[in-house]
Amino acid sequence: MASDLVVDGIEFPSIFKAPGSSESLKFIGYGMTDMTMETILVKFTTIGVYAVEELKTHLKAWGGKAASELTAEESGYFKDFVDAPVAKLVKVGIIKGIKGSQYGGTLESSVRDKLAYNDLYEDDEEAALESIVDYFQSKSLPPNSVILFYWPSPEELQVAVTPDNKLPEKFELNVSNKNVAKYLLHWYIGENPTSESTQAAVAEGVAALLA
Repeated sequence: MASDLVVDGIEFPSIFKAPGSSESLKFIGYGMTDMTMETILVKFTTIGVYAVEELKTHLKAWGGKAASELTAEESGYFKDFVDAPVAKLVKVGIIKGIKGSQYGGTLESSVRDKLAYNDLYEDDEEAALESIVDYFQSKSLPPNSVILFYWPSPEELQVAVTPDNKLPEKFELNVSNKNVAKYLLHWYIGENPTSESTQAAVAEGVAALLA
């Protein structure tokens, strides 16, 4: 993308560098979480997804395919995207304010269900999810605040919350459980995601990257 994007006050630069990292992450696509209430569309968050350019070397098998082919049921694309051994980042911009405890609780239950369905929910996964819930418990998420989820590798997750769309100086939480790290990314871009528009936009971005 040639220029930066602003969605409901949240900035998505075309190139992003995670705090503490020199790697340049390329903007792939963005979506929303929203709901129609009595004919009024209420937006909750906007979600931008980034990855290093090297991602395309690990997804070569999907070159020339349409986004709809990538996201087809049991295609294997989601696993290949998540497992690609390159840095990825999800930037969540808060549009409608929410309590951190509420956000963390929703994240926990959704990721836990995905792990349990795949028989991957053990004591270590429970402890890792609890650390994320504990982190969000003390956070306020007013409009224009931002959550950063950063995967230096598929097995590791770093998290930070910052107000007013600012870039944090460092990540405040490190999660080293590979199953939780991977399935949290699946929650955003995988099958049955929290935001279908984000899933679709990322698939379009990947298809363009591989063209």
